[in-house]
Amino acid sequence: MTRMMSRRNQNLLLVLTVCWTYILALPTDNAKTPLRDDFTTDYAKRIIQQSKVAEMKGMLDTSIAPCDDFYGYACGNWHRHNPAQFFHNIMTDTFQLISKGFDRRLHRLLQSGQMKSPLEEKVQVFYQTCAQVNSDDVQYKHALRNVYLEYGELPVLAGEQWNASKFDLWRTIAQVQHKYRKSIILDVKVMRDIKNNSVNQFYLLPTENNKVANSKILNIFEDASLAEKLQRYFGLNTQLAKQTAKQINQFERDRVAGISASEDSFEDSITLFTVSELDEIYRSFLNVTEFLGIVLGVDNVPDNIYVYGSDYLRNTMKLLQETQTSTLANYVLWQIIEEYLIDSPPEELNRWCAAKVRKYFAKLVDHMIYERYRTAESEDAVHNMWGEIRNVFRQHLSGDKLDWISNKTRQGAIEKLDRMQLLINAYDKEDFETYYSNVSMDQHNYVANIQQVLTAQSGWKMDVTDITGYTPAYDIMSNVITIPVALLQPHYLWDSKYPQALKYATLGYLLAHEMIHGFDNDNDASLWDMRSHYEFEERRKCFMAQYQKYKYGGINLPLTVDQTENIADNAGIKLAYIAYQRWLNEQPMEIVQKETFSGLELNSRQLFFLGFAQLWCDDVQSMFKSTVAMTDNHAPSMYRVIGSLSNFQEFSWVFNCSQQAPMDPEFKCAIY
Repeated sequence: MTRMMSRRNQNLLLVLTVCWTYILALPTDNAKTPLRDDFTTDYAKRIIQQSKVAEMKGMLDTSIAPCDDFYGYACGNWHRHNPAQFFHNIMTDTFQLISKGFDRRLHRLLQSGQMKSPLEEKVQVFYQTCAQVNSDDVQYKHALRNVYLEYGELPVLAGEQWNASKFDLWRTIAQVQHKYRKSIILDVKVMRDIKNNSVNQFYLLPTENNKVANSKILNIFEDASLAEKLQRYFGLNTQLAKQTAKQINQFERDRVAGISASEDSFEDSITLFTVSELDEIYRSFLNVTEFLGIVLGVDNVPDNIYVYGSDYLRNTMKLLQETQTSTLANYVLWQIIEEYLIDSPPEELNRWCAAKVRKYFAKLVDHMIYERYRTAESEDAVHNMWGEIRNVFRQHLSGDKLDWISNKTRQGAIEKLDRMQLLINAYDKEDFETYYSNVSMDQHNYVANIQQVLTAQSGWKMDVTDITGYTPAYDIMSNVITIPVALLQPHYLWDSKYPQALKYATLGYLLAHEMIHGFDNDNDASLWDMRSHYEFEERRKCFMAQYQKYKYGGINLPLTVDQTENIADNAGIKLAYIAYQRWLNEQPMEIVQKETFSGLELNSRQLFFLGFAQLWCDDVQSMFKSTVAMTDNHAPSMYRVIGSLSNFQEFSWVFNCSQQAPMDPEFKCAIY
């Protein structure tokens, strides 16, 4: 590999990077710009390919030998193009870029006026009213006040006149979830029964934790941010605002710590109770029947309900006892108010409002945007690749490669694999017209519009919870892998102009990773007999020892028993590579010759591994690295690459690594 680029090549790289930025970003402020651009000409295809080459080259650090540190080689210059910023974004990665690309498409559509239906026009009006809000406007602040006054006055505003006896914590949060489907402290959901996937069951869960991490530095900034909002929106003096912000945030941190203290595998943390049993257990704290009656309606209270994290409930009840009622009221009412705050500088308000549209119309927006770039050819290709990867794993299970699995467990695994399905989350079957039929948008009242949407959503039949995000996800309840439509945007991971090597190395690997989660020892204990369970555990110990030796942010990764993500990473890249090799071997020579990129001196197999590694390029502010290492059940991105590839002998052969190379250790961990 060439260590240095000539001045001419550097200039070419700069030009192509500019082209690539144009292709990905696309104009957003011109309402007349068409939403589907013509990239079908041969010239356009070459530009797209060479722009991808420029992007990939721009991340490389060729001063690092691939066999010494493949992550450093593949991603060594990521931070120069996508730096983490202390006050803005403490971490950058590929999935953020994909998310931002999707938001740009939405922003562009909302400003274009090219709506296809009255329903889409409602979405556009919601966006426009958001973009017109001035946080200092008297009418806006009056609307905010009306939101929380429905449930009582903020103690911090009422002062000594506040009457604690009039505040009913559980009734308030139950009423909020019933009316707006917003959960506070506790959440009631319907999901598939973990014991019987053919039926649904009610679950009582802790409210989701959206905090990135708990660190002293982040806590200081969170407190300062909340204090500033209390001053801006409610006119509190500096000292009172700081004191109240710290109390509210500390309660949330303690609540989240209660979740972390009781975390276990989902199945091990789930217990089925009768509602009357819960009434008896928590009678001094909470009338569960009354709480569920308010949330669901008295006629819909179930006889039985799963409780996730009984320890969390006990920890929460204890925390509530130890917290002043005024702090609880400030916390709960602030949780309600937060939905309606404008938390953006004026120059970024348009994009911030587009993100709000995505939040409140999530499924509809995914459907709207995907309809504008979906193709039957791409969808067929994705399903075909999934089928090939699944077949590779099925052959491994059927053959003698995994001889440590007993015949009984092997057969159960094959049957489960055959039932596993792939779903592109385009929400084609959703009846959006009916869902939003009673929603009317006020062109001058952003707060009222949010209430309209939330009230409409609370009136929908409480159905099975969806899995959302920007990566594929495996749902143990349904045995289904879902692909967010954002991942199929052209020019990111999936494009008809790209070699199949990149598609298998990115989306193919992600699908294989999620597939393996269906065969975690922890996720489906019923699948594993005693012998297979023992053999699995012995192999898991190898991963525990391997990853605990890695250092990140100056500390070793924690020695955790749960190695499911590392196991899925290792198996996922192997299965995706084998599936790609089989595809490649079946192709005629003219197709094989297209499996490289002109200007990138790599063969098709090397390109596969580079594509996989660059999927995980990231930059993290140095002072937060230790927090990431200790709190995320995934390994840091660099070790998702180094760990899995150093366990894969094919990688060392493809890059001609010596037996002494760091990326080719003598002992390699493997389960699948």
